[in-house]
Amino acid sequence: MASKLAFPADRARPAAGKATFANRVRRFANAVSRLPGFPLLWISSAAAAVLAIVTGAFNTGQIPLGQRSLFWMLVLGWNLVKWQTWFAFTVRKPSDWTRASLAGFLLNLTLPLETLAAIRIVGLDATTGALGTWLYALVISIVLFAVIWAAKSRMGFVRQVPIPAGIATVAQDGLLARAGVAQDALVAIQAEDHYCRVHRRDGSSALIHYRFADALMEVAKLGGQQVHRGAWVAASACCGAVRDGRRWRLRLSDGRLVAVSASYLAAVRSRGWLRRNSSTISASVPQSAVALGGARP
Repeated sequence: MASKLAFPADRARPAAGKATFANRVRRFANAVSRLPGFPLLWISSAAAAVLAIVTGAFNTGQIPLGQRSLFWMLVLGWNLVKWQTWFAFTVRKPSDWTRASLAGFLLNLTLPLETLAAIRIVGLDATTGALGTWLYALVISIVLFAVIWAAKSRMGFVRQVPIPAGIATVAQDGLLARAGVAQDALVAIQAEDHYCRVHRRDGSSALIHYRFADALMEVAKLGGQQVHRGAWVAASACCGAVRDGRRWRLRLSDGRLVAVSASYLAAVRSRGWLRRNSSTISASVPQSAVALGGARP
């Protein structure tokens, strides 16, 4: 009987493992899709590789097709990784594109060494000059500039129009716009490494590649308060406060509890948020309800 009972558990383990793997793949795909310039940067790099392979660009036409294909995939693939990583760390708002692109030309300084490495990997007996390598790097970079401007148009980066004084607004290309969250639906913003999780009133959330400091600047006029080094709460979403030992937690309109750190306790108290239906937290409250801000004392 014991051996029979073990089979369902054994079959459940692979299913759980597959679900975990699928969730990780989904999270990775979502993170990649939010990279600055994706997918146009990737598409243009692939197109440039195909064009270079077919035309035998920069005197590579004499190389056999297989080796030529591998050579260009190595060179352009590695440069794609460099540029995409560079933009991921340097582009946070539309005005960053030009500065990041110009500074990114420094990435091409190592291209002669990378080209020689690719030649050795594909098994060719050839050499290349630094000047010639930098020349075709300049051509590739000009193409990248075209892609950058195309990416800016695709991401909806538009010129800001004047807004009458006294009306709160957020950047049209900012965190809330990228998350697809209206101002009146915003509950809280939570920092997660280099990302911000935007919580909505319906209980859903969106994880966006965005600096928390920039997010705080964006929502400064929306009527809210930073309550933790990694958490901001909208004033309209605060429904009460509860005591958790010596600490306070705010109860939000979506049911979650947000920890208030000692650094921001005075600011929260001055808003009167701690007087709204204050009580002592119960041991029956699930841990998931206190996750926002709870991991950072």
